[in-house]
Amino acid sequence: MARTIRGNALEKLARLSAQSTSSSADGGAAHSDFQRLFKRCPNASSGHVGDAGRQTSGTMTMRLQELEAILALCKAAPLIQSLQVAEKLLARLSPYLAASYAQTLSPSPSIRTLESSPYEVLTQHLASAVLSLGLRHGQLRTTAASALDGYLHGWTTATAELSGEHFDDDEADDYAADGELARVMTHSLSLLGFLRAVAEQPEFWNAYDRLQFVQHVRTALTEKLLIAFETALSIVRNARSHQHGLREWKRYAKHYAATGRPLGAMILHDSFLSVVLASAGLLVGTSPHPTSHASVLHHLQASLDSKSPMCLRETPENSLAEGLTKIAVEEMERLENDLDYLQRVGSAWQQQQASAVKAKVLVTYLCCTVYDNDTDITDAELLTSWLDNVLNDPAQSADHELASTVLKCMAILAKVSPQLASSLGRSLPRVIVQANFDHRTTSVAAESLAAVLSLLPQDAIITTLYSLGNVISVAPVSDRNASASPTLNGTNRTARTDGVYNHQNGSTISLTPSDVDEPHHVHSTVVETVVSVARNCQDPKITALALSMLIQKIGRSGKVVDAKIITDSAFLGIHSPAGEFRALLKVYTKLSHDALVSDDAATLEAVMAARLNLSKEICAGEPAFEIYLTHLLDTIVSKGDAQETSHRHLRDTELAAQEIAQLLKPLALLLERNAERAEYAELDDSIIGLQRDAWFNTVVHGFDLLSDLGNRYREELRTLARFSKPLIAEERPFLSESDIELNTVLRRGKSPEHTVEQKRRLGRLLPSCEADTKSLSYQEAVFLSTAYLVEDLRASTGDCTKALAYFLDPKLRTGAVGNCMAAITTAAIRTYLGKTLSGHSHTFSTPYLAQQLATIFSACCHRIARVQQAAAACADVIIRDVPSTLCQKSALFALLELLSMMWYSCLEGETDEYTWKSTFSSKRSKITVELSDDYAFRRATLDALHKRATAWVKGALDSAPLDVKGLLQSYLSEFDDEMTFGHISLGRSFALEMGSVIPSTDQRLGAVERQGININTASDFITQYTTRQEYKFLEGAADQEEEWLQGSPTSAQMPTYLSRSLHEATNLLVDLENRTLHHKHVTIAELRDILRRAAALLCRVKTDQSRIVQHLVGIPFAVFSKQSIKLGISLWTSVTKENPRMVSRILVAIAENWENTVRKRRGIFSPALRHEDPFYGKQEFAATDKEALSKHQQQIYNLIAPHFRLLQFLSSHFSASRLSKADVERVYVRLMHVTLDAMSFGCSQPLARESYFHIILLGLRIARHCTSISATTRWRLIDRILTAALAWFAKAPQWSFGGNRLQIKAETHVLADVQAQLDMIGKVTTAADISSKLKAKQDLLSLLLSNEQTRLMVWLFPLDYGKKHHFTSGRHNNTLPDNAVTAHLKTAWAENPGIAVHLLKRFQSQRLNNEVRWQVLNFPHKVLEEPDALEILLGNQLPGDVSFQLKYMLYWAPVNPITAVTYFLPAYGNHPFIIQYSMRALESHSVDVMFFYVYQIVQTLRYDVLGYVERYIIETAKFSQLFAHQIIWNMKANAYKDEAAETPDPVKPTLDKVMGSLESSFSKEDHAFYEREFAFFNEVTGISGTLRSVLHEPKEVKKQKIEEELRKIQVEVGVYLPSNPDGQVIGIDRKSGKPLQSHAKTPFMATFRIRKTRPDDQGLEETEEENRDIVQKKDNSYETWLSAIFKVGDDCRQDVLALQMIAAFRGIFNTVGLDVWVFPYRVTATAPGCGVIDVLPNSISRDMLGREAVNRLDDYFVSRYGNEDSIRYQEARSNFVKSMAAYSVISFLLQFKDRHNGNIMIDDAGHIIHIDFGFCFDIAPGGIKFERAPFKLTAEMIAVMSGKNAASPYTSQAYRWFEELTVKAFLASRQHCEHLCHVVQVMLDSGLPCFKPESMKNFRDRFVLERSEREAADYMRGLIEKSRGSYSTGTYDRFQLITNGIPY
Repeated sequence: MARTIRGNALEKLARLSAQSTSSSADGGAAHSDFQRLFKRCPNASSGHVGDAGRQTSGTMTMRLQELEAILALCKAAPLIQSLQVAEKLLARLSPYLAASYAQTLSPSPSIRTLESSPYEVLTQHLASAVLSLGLRHGQLRTTAASALDGYLHGWTTATAELSGEHFDDDEADDYAADGELARVMTHSLSLLGFLRAVAEQPEFWNAYDRLQFVQHVRTALTEKLLIAFETALSIVRNARSHQHGLREWKRYAKHYAATGRPLGAMILHDSFLSVVLASAGLLVGTSPHPTSHASVLHHLQASLDSKSPMCLRETPENSLAEGLTKIAVEEMERLENDLDYLQRVGSAWQQQQASAVKAKVLVTYLCCTVYDNDTDITDAELLTSWLDNVLNDPAQSADHELASTVLKCMAILAKVSPQLASSLGRSLPRVIVQANFDHRTTSVAAESLAAVLSLLPQDAIITTLYSLGNVISVAPVSDRNASASPTLNGTNRTARTDGVYNHQNGSTISLTPSDVDEPHHVHSTVVETVVSVARNCQDPKITALALSMLIQKIGRSGKVVDAKIITDSAFLGIHSPAGEFRALLKVYTKLSHDALVSDDAATLEAVMAARLNLSKEICAGEPAFEIYLTHLLDTIVSKGDAQETSHRHLRDTELAAQEIAQLLKPLALLLERNAERAEYAELDDSIIGLQRDAWFNTVVHGFDLLSDLGNRYREELRTLARFSKPLIAEERPFLSESDIELNTVLRRGKSPEHTVEQKRRLGRLLPSCEADTKSLSYQEAVFLSTAYLVEDLRASTGDCTKALAYFLDPKLRTGAVGNCMAAITTAAIRTYLGKTLSGHSHTFSTPYLAQQLATIFSACCHRIARVQQAAAACADVIIRDVPSTLCQKSALFALLELLSMMWYSCLEGETDEYTWKSTFSSKRSKITVELSDDYAFRRATLDALHKRATAWVKGALDSAPLDVKGLLQSYLSEFDDEMTFGHISLGRSFALEMGSVIPSTDQRLGAVERQGININTASDFITQYTTRQEYKFLEGAADQEEEWLQGSPTSAQMPTYLSRSLHEATNLLVDLENRTLHHKHVTIAELRDILRRAAALLCRVKTDQSRIVQHLVGIPFAVFSKQSIKLGISLWTSVTKENPRMVSRILVAIAENWENTVRKRRGIFSPALRHEDPFYGKQEFAATDKEALSKHQQQIYNLIAPHFRLLQFLSSHFSASRLSKADVERVYVRLMHVTLDAMSFGCSQPLARESYFHIILLGLRIARHCTSISATTRWRLIDRILTAALAWFAKAPQWSFGGNRLQIKAETHVLADVQAQLDMIGKVTTAADISSKLKAKQDLLSLLLSNEQTRLMVWLFPLDYGKKHHFTSGRHNNTLPDNAVTAHLKTAWAENPGIAVHLLKRFQSQRLNNEVRWQVLNFPHKVLEEPDALEILLGNQLPGDVSFQLKYMLYWAPVNPITAVTYFLPAYGNHPFIIQYSMRALESHSVDVMFFYVYQIVQTLRYDVLGYVERYIIETAKFSQLFAHQIIWNMKANAYKDEAAETPDPVKPTLDKVMGSLESSFSKEDHAFYEREFAFFNEVTGISGTLRSVLHEPKEVKKQKIEEELRKIQVEVGVYLPSNPDGQVIGIDRKSGKPLQSHAKTPFMATFRIRKTRPDDQGLEETEEENRDIVQKKDNSYETWLSAIFKVGDDCRQDVLALQMIAAFRGIFNTVGLDVWVFPYRVTATAPGCGVIDVLPNSISRDMLGREAVNRLDDYFVSRYGNEDSIRYQEARSNFVKSMAAYSVISFLLQFKDRHNGNIMIDDAGHIIHIDFGFCFDIAPGGIKFERAPFKLTAEMIAVMSGKNAASPYTSQAYRWFEELTVKAFLASRQHCEHLCHVVQVMLDSGLPCFKPESMKNFRDRFVLERSEREAADYMRGLIEKSRGSYSTGTYDRFQLITNGIPY
């Protein structure tokens, strides 16, 4: 044993040394290891092989240690890459190889552990090593070759001297160890090893040398040697016990015989032929290491199948092929001559060896034949005769290896010589039938036949199959049973296939005499052959034929053959067409049924084997998988459905149960193999439903945990339970009714007796629910029994959590069923716990239980309360029985993460008010929860979870306090910012709280008197946590270790260590700062790591380290993100607290970097924070994009966040250190002055409000508390602070952006704090100290702050303003008394005229209006930068008191586009200054912005006396062809007043003139584009004209006509639809044409393929320089289908205006980030009475729902999206609410009428969309005012929002959201009333029917501008109440039903 260990150790050492030489440069260590191994081989000379390989080493006996070292070196040789080492090793091994055949070994028991004789092993390894070294290192090949030649020459010379005559003395007492016999044995065994090594690496030689080598070996194997070897072996075998010299040889001989390699002359031939075969294999390109003739054949087969080209032949290869062919022929002759002798006298082993030799000869000749192909080296017919001889000789064909080789050779030969394929195709079937092969050979024969047949025509294959089939038909008559033969589909399949396979009568193959009486074996062989042929052909028709043929043979040839057919036909079924496969499965069902009735065990077993074969072979994703799975499930479900046959000894139910039992094992195996695959998870609901029904039927038939059947098939049932879905599905809303009440399977066997029995069984399973079981129905009892079976079995396989899913079904939540279900859930838990507590199975140990508990914890947060209750009960059971589960990381961390997630989910209601998120995940614990949209329920869930978690964790602490606290510390140390807000994470807070608890089991601490003080272990918990953090970071430990190793560090040593660290840190920091400044990517982790090290050094140094301080502060500022500044503040605080001398340096560095941000305009000072008025920006006709708004909001937060965090730090630091040094105050004062300079321009971004006033607040505190500045300086500072604060109000008032309530609340608090600071400053000073001017500014600021707070409070509480009194302090005065107007206005005007101008939007006061206008009128030059001031000056028409002021308009900042357009109206008298200003304003806006106002620009041509508008149109058209086209279409549409183009509009001549000028201004390319576009569009709209010819024809005729016309249209390059100018038409769906309903007109719809470009996703800040090219190169184009309606004869202009207004409202809502939804789809009027309308995608009208028998909208929502507690329903409801709010406000303001159900659409996501705006502003259908409600709000709409049967529908969360959003949408719109009026005002003379003389006044009045924000909010809420209580909408819906048949 010790020697074996040593040998293994030496081998491993050599391998490692060899590998290290390849990995190291010089391999020094490896060399030394090899030297040590070389020392164990002392007998070899250091030189190379000399004369004929003769060395002295051969004369010495080799000891075991030396042998082990040599073998170790040999095995390492292939791994050596170093030439130097390889050369030394080769020199060391070559002498050993040369003498290995004559080597003598000292006797040792350990030698016996070698796999064969040591002589063979030694030579084989030595030769193999020399070959490997020569192959790997080309430079050594010559040396290696000479070593190999030396061995062969030496061996040949030595064996020539040997002769068997010298030791042929049977009576010799003993034989010497170095005697003649020993030398014969040694030499022969050594040659065996040598030849084995050469056969493994024949590629060492080239073709010529290989031939020489082979011939040399053949010459050396003389007859004399072979006889000597046989003689010696004979003596050895017959040795007597006293002949000790022969004992070891006898043992070797027995060992060889035992391993299947009996020693003799044949084994030498076999080894020689292995070399020959390997050489032949290389001729045909086999792998370099062919292991056997089988591998050569496999390679030949594969290469011929893939038709890979053979190598080019050269002369040396040809010579080699000839030589090998000659050897093969000679060897075959020798074998044939010896055949009779071997068969008569030879042992079985010898015959087997001879067969192996013959196989090698055959394969060698075959290789040469394949290589030869078209020359005359080989003779294919000779090879064929050899092959036939073997098969015709029963003795030879009985040898599996030889027969298999012959059969494979035949298949390959057929491919090489196609002329042989036909004859082989005929002869092979006969051979197979008559040769009596064993099973293994039969399989090979079948494959070979299949390979041959694949080369022949399909007819030959069919003929062969029939011939084989006929063999089975000739069975003895007595054994036939034709009537028992089932057929596929119940009829004879051959009739069906007559047309395809017209070869019924194949040739007959006769049986041998022995087979006629006992044909079972041959018939089984035939079956296997037919199956193999059909499988290999891979032709569905052949497969179907073979399958049909075999099935018909069942019952004709005895049970054994029937079983074979049944079993093997499964392999064909998988690959046959779906119909045939289903038919086969039915056959199996019939056979199984009949076998059960007749008690036929053999057939049952065969069917079972067949089904199991199918289960093993079929994989999910294949077509057969779903068919087979459905069949198995369907068959189980069908059992017991009806009486199937007449039989006496089995009752129906028993038979059905036994048939079900037959299917369980195949089904279990199928699921076990495929359940983990992704394809299995994608199975449709029908299969899941079948799975459920199969379980129900199984239980109905007596399979349960208490029955014998259940116990017998428990393992199968367990597997099925493991991979089955729960018996209910969440997505089906009416599941309880359909699955329990109406499910037919659950009703099977229903009778009073069975009902009692089922209840009794259920009562035994659930003893605690015995009373509840009595009230159950039969269906409920069966359902619950099934649920118990499935979930109990599933729990026993390792999952006890799925039972909770049942409570998703409303039926299973309450009553007796609910109680039983709860008991089943607990029972599943107890089953699992039973296995855990037994301790027998590792898979049920606490780590696995903890994972189950983590899932249960997730269920404790489920959106359904009953699931929470059940989960909590389960968790209680687990933690009570196994409290150590909470000592596992997975469970405890999951609980803590859930606390954080639930807290964050509740917080979302505040951070993003109306956008709720349903799914929350934790990457850390890999748990996910889906939550309801009800925030009150979320808060209740969180409270309950927190209470339970406290109890659970305290219980675990009592059990294992140290372990739980250790885990809590781990949780605290692994922290990320996800699921936190403002650094708050409830899970971490809870962990800290629990870590501080004193366990109740701690007797010592429990005995401490509390004395009214809360005592806990927080100090110890934090100490341990801190210690863990210290040793967690290895750098710190390494630093301390270095100091300890030096002993007590002296003053000289310490600086050395620190200075080195400081130098390294400085270099790192410089590199990091350079990367950040050059905008290279730096991860926050890298930043944190480097800065922490720098901070740690600064905490310890005693000297100034200005550079490190600069970098420590500068790098976070360079990155300037929320995370970097947060990290910086943390480190700066740590350094200043640990090392106070750094305080001033860090503060100065922060101040310097802050000033840099001011100077570079970063963060809050960035120009990117500008908040545009919506009428200045690009307006879009598209659905509201909430995602884009959220992204924009986040980008703004990211800009502001760094400064906000810095303000918090500076504010805190100032309070802490202002009195420590005078310099600190000076730094802060300077910082304030620099900041106030930048703030004098104000800020228009509402999200910056909090940060902006934080700066003001900090400034006021600095001014108030600074002791180092004079009074004058202080008041100057206060004055500047007031100026900066007032600058905020120099912009138009803003509401907010987005739905972050916390943000707005914080803003009101900051404003209140600023107000309080102002009051304090006022109190501590006297009137003498403060000038009246400063006091006036202070008063004005107070007024404006109060107003801002009031506005924010209205926005925060739009419905219940009274709450504000409980929320915040501060003055909420929103009025400006008339007597105070003048004073405040004077102050404002003097401070900043912009403040005065925008006071009008804050206060409703006529006096204020008059006085502001007076100021503007008298001092216009002061407000040239305020476009709003110009609107105040001019009003709606040119006032009489304006004269000299107009010249200032040449310099006035441009107004928005629509206001500029209104200045062309006659009301402004075409004054030149006004016209010029208007032109300049229009030209200042981009074409993208002006595109939106094309309709209004065309209307102003009516008043374009001076031609300015015409000039603007023509000049703008040069920039944009799309703009020009839109103008032209609009001018065409407005040229006539009527739809029929009979009454010209007065403006028509002007329009014609402008159109002509425009067309003539086009360049050549532009004109060509214009012609293409308008020709394309005219072709499309022309279809409407052609439809008039079939106006009264049926719809199908019209559709066909449209398709004909669409096919004629050619799509030119660049054309587009007028309604979609941003997308090119690249194709038309020619079959999409659809005529629309109309009495006298012919509108139609068609679909087009459009290519669009996505807008560049640029952030607020510009892309870095080096990345710009990448952004530009990115392809943002995409293609989509777009449907459009083309109308002719309908005036679309009013729809155009209405949708333009909706789009303007969309822009307004987007400006405040309001989470409402509208979809202003595109409509373009292109000619009188003509237009294009975009079709709303994925939408259906409300009246269509009525026609589809969904009577109410709320019913539709439930049927479409699921129950009200489903996520999909809640998401759809949320979308409905947001769209309802927006459209309600717009409907009221624009007075949309005709709001019947045909004009209201619902899209797939649940949004409501209004269409068809023929009646708006001041007209109604028929002039009848049916619709008196402000907007449509019906009972069914309220039911969608609040629930169908809600007790108080007006208090639900969704309805409250609707009210709040409606009010906010109204408040946001009021601010832009004037600009909305401008859009309408320009259109008043267009002749649209919707306008009356009073339209503008009514429109403006609806905004109630005279009211304050609070009053306006109350007004809108009153309108909501009026709408919901209105009967007029219902009356109008009834009117539409009667008149137009529109349902409601």
